[in-house]
Amino acid sequence: MAIIKNFGLRWRRDHIVWGAGYNAGHLSGIPVGAKSSMPVNFREQIGIYILYEDGFVPVYIGQAGSGNARLFSRLKQHRDGRLRDRWSYFSWFGFREIDRKGNLMLRQKPEARVGLRYSSALDEIEGVLIQALEPRLNKQGAKWQKTAVEFIQARPDVEEVSLQSLASKLDKVAALVDRLGTKRKKN
Repeated sequence: MAIIKNFGLRWRRDHIVWGAGYNAGHLSGIPVGAKSSMPVNFREQIGIYILYEDGFVPVYIGQAGSGNARLFSRLKQHRDGRLRDRWSYFSWFGFREIDRKGNLMLRQKPEARVGLRYSSALDEIEGVLIQALEPRLNKQGAKWQKTAVEFIQARPDVEEVSLQSLASKLDKVAALVDRLGTKRKKN
């Protein structure tokens, strides 16, 4: 049984929506290869993360999930702490699965037990390090890549387009065209 359920490689720090006031911020991603998918918020993910400086040189490896510090809050601590000027990118490897509605499942908690053989644990750790560090002589990728879902970072400046929002916009355009047509008839 793999403990790495999903992961994101080399996400950009400047694409994190940090939030302010009532906006709590988010870490949104969509599955690699998905033609259309609602973004998943990985804000509350638990697992391992790596911070990189420009050029993708790793500068810090940490864990999210101990105590109340989930992935987003750990990144926010690094944004404001002693590493604030040292990282531009990050990768993460998450333990929490995604439910059918696109939310992180609640059953995988940091204190939950996982039945795992040492050989499986070695595979997991080796896979994380290979993915994060990309050693040039390793030809084998992570064994959990067949079961874990890779996510790419959702860009905060690109508006999510759904059929409902598109239909609503078309209705507004149609109403505007009708009003313009009515004005022309009066003139």
